[in-house]
Amino acid sequence: MALSDDAGPRPHRDAPPVRWRDRVRIPRPSGSPAVLTGHPVRTPRRREVAVADPVSGRPLRVAVWEYEPEVAPAHRDAAAPPRTVFVHGFRGDHHGLALLADALPERAITSIELPGFGDSEPFPDAEHTVAHHADAVAAVLAAMPPSQRPVLVAHSYGTVVGAELVARDPGRWDRLALLNPIAEPALDASASWTSRGLAALARGYYELAARLPERAGRLVLGAAPVVWVTTLAMSRTPDRRVLAYTHDQHRRYFSRFASARMLSESYRASSTGTVADAADRLRLPVLLVAGREDPLGSVPAQEALAAAIEAGGGRAELHVLDGVGHLLHYERPGECAALLRAGAARGR
Repeated sequence: MALSDDAGPRPHRDAPPVRWRDRVRIPRPSGSPAVLTGHPVRTPRRREVAVADPVSGRPLRVAVWEYEPEVAPAHRDAAAPPRTVFVHGFRGDHHGLALLADALPERAITSIELPGFGDSEPFPDAEHTVAHHADAVAAVLAAMPPSQRPVLVAHSYGTVVGAELVARDPGRWDRLALLNPIAEPALDASASWTSRGLAALARGYYELAARLPERAGRLVLGAAPVVWVTTLAMSRTPDRRVLAYTHDQHRRYFSRFASARMLSESYRASSTGTVADAADRLRLPVLLVAGREDPLGSVPAQEALAAAIEAGGGRAELHVLDGVGHLLHYERPGECAALLRAGAARGR
């Protein structure tokens, strides 16, 4: 088990710092997101894949966003890297991992929006659980042309879904990369009193919204103050541009969900399921990238997760990034891209 306390490119030294007033008054986002990655913005192509409801078999459409490689491999005789599959986190969609896609211009990327999020339809009959979301991702990949073993990259709740999917057939995958992995339940006794209190409050919030009439529930869930507070609670960036970008992304896309009921089911799944549930079946190389100040995952919990993967026969590599919260995909996309390349270079 390899452990590291920081690696890859650091935030630019000339980045404008976050001032106290930026915590209260949302700073205006800068022009192109390219200033955050150093790479041009990539434009994905959208397609829809019909999958079956895991319970009833009724069809639903899942949105898939495909990025074609923008640059050739660094060495002329080098093989193209395997296709990379993205799975986003809770209340996210494909936009959440767009900066990481920009920072990996040499890769073909398939970014899947989980049922009920973004442009994907919700399950008509099945509950929105970890297993059912993994079923949907598996069905999408089965409907696509076969290729070499892909890499799966996931963030937050997506790490739980991704771990469950990969654990079913580890040999089908080249490797697994988990950003801000959910290593322990939100209400676990090992979490801090603050974390457990916030988790209990959030659970009540989502359950209450699901009991309201749909229009009222959506207003509660999408209320601007709630989105603002969530962004501040999850982010630790010292870069004003990153904070502005994160606020803008959450304002635009944080409330793109199918219904209050569906969101409540998904929150229940995200707050009770963990990557540790599948750790003993992850018999492949697993990259874990965590923020030291992540309010949803302590460093000891991440270390225990890495150890559990190793005990089950996998190979875990844990990197803990200083000064980072739960939004690695916004705060440090360049470092995440560098770690993905480094892991691929080392091979199996």
